Amino acid sequence: MTNIEPFGSLILVEEIEQGERTTNSGLVLSASILDSELKRGMVIAVGTGDYDNVGNKHEIPLTYGDRVIYNEGNATEVTDALGSKYYFINWRHLFGKEGTF
Repeated sequence: MTNIEPFGSLILVEEIEQGERTTNSGLVLSASILDSELKRGMVIAVGTGDYDNVGNKHEIPLTYGDRVIYNEGNATEVTDALGSKYYFINWRHLFGKEGTF
């Protein structure tokens, strides 16, 4: 856990490291190839939400532990006092959330 708290429409995400992955056809993709793809992370903290131009508040539809998909280009890296690496991301820049099936 960290003492970093996001404000407004930001969420704090911890990257989930991806290991090798095998495609349906049996091709093994190394972690270095997967690095160029979209990133996956776990939500650590959620901001208070944001407001539209009329003043209506929009809650962030995520909670601690949700697994999200994002582009590293939309993330700002931050390190906490213990040296753990996290990312600030505007929740509207996420590509999606992974569910449990």
